[in-house]
Amino acid sequence: MATVQELYNYLDEVIPRSLSCSWDNDGLMLCPNPFEKVNKVLLALDATDEVAEYAVQNGFDVIVTHHPMIFSPLRSLSASDPIPRRALYLAKNDVSVMSFHTRLDARNGGVNDMLAKRLGIISTIPFGPEGEKLGRFGVLPKPMEFRMFCGMVSEALGTDAVTAIGDNKEIRMVAVLGGGGKDFVDPAIALGADVLVTGEVTYNVMLDAKARGLCLIAAGHYHTEVPVLDSLGGAIRERFYDVEIKKYPHDTEVFIVK
Repeated sequence: MATVQELYNYLDEVIPRSLSCSWDNDGLMLCPNPFEKVNKVLLALDATDEVAEYAVQNGFDVIVTHHPMIFSPLRSLSASDPIPRRALYLAKNDVSVMSFHTRLDARNGGVNDMLAKRLGIISTIPFGPEGEKLGRFGVLPKPMEFRMFCGMVSEALGTDAVTAIGDNKEIRMVAVLGGGGKDFVDPAIALGADVLVTGEVTYNVMLDAKARGLCLIAAGHYHTEVPVLDSLGGAIRERFYDVEIKKYPHDTEVFIVK
């Protein structure tokens, strides 16, 4: 049976920190006992209060997330603040947290490879601004009109709706970036993409993209990144076949569409 430290060391090897962006903060977020045996691992996009409570109530030893539970430096450990309160609650209950952020975006088989696969995009290559080649650029097996492509994206990602802008032109060359994609508009245009599929961008970014001839789909931060949990679970099973692995069974999407 693996220990918490052994599980982290393995994931740190297969999802190396060398792939992380310089501004990122991920890794072993919380570790009450590095020698604790790991019987159950919970996978989630975020270590929210609900995820933390679910982990404690259901006997999980480790939470593995995409987004870092602790991103900015903590100046105090006060239960009046959400992140310290969550960390104290998990530490008290001997639950460790490890997060793999931009390095999981960039990794082969990571966030953006899984997103491209879910959308049926083939022949992909990494793309992005200098030093952040996190996204994927590829082609559709068969071109389709933009409006039809929007419907396909919504269905493939299980969203109630997507926000989209662009002329109803033929789509063939597709760029994808799970999460926040504003910095990937220029690189997508430079590669000749017909459309960029991302999680979220601002209103002005969408208007500017259309004016420059790029269709843009914002399909939700959560929905563009959550497919990676299957890949993450698979990576753990390759080494630790005797560990129970489960995805958090509820959405952690913060928005409600009516």
